[in-house]
Amino acid sequence: MALNLEPIYQDIFAKLKTRKKFVIRSIESNLLTVEQDEEICGQKEPKVFEFKSPKELEEFVHKENTFEADIVKQLEGSKMPYR
Repeated sequence: MALNLEPIYQDIFAKLKTRKKFVIRSIESNLLTVEQDEEICGQKEPKVFEFKSPKELEEFVHKENTFEADIVKQLEGSKMPYR
């Protein structure tokens, strides 16, 4: 009997706080596919991420949130990273 991981994945995905645009493309058995809409020089370049467990998704969400918090901290501070 397969576990219904969709509510767990949805709950973890809701914790993603970033300016990047991520959408859940599909949840099939235990495989979650997330797509990031990225625009480079006016061209849409979607990136696809696959997660085989809620733990993998939690690590990804934590990493993205930390990265976003670092950017916000740099922008709010008086020291710019390029100086």
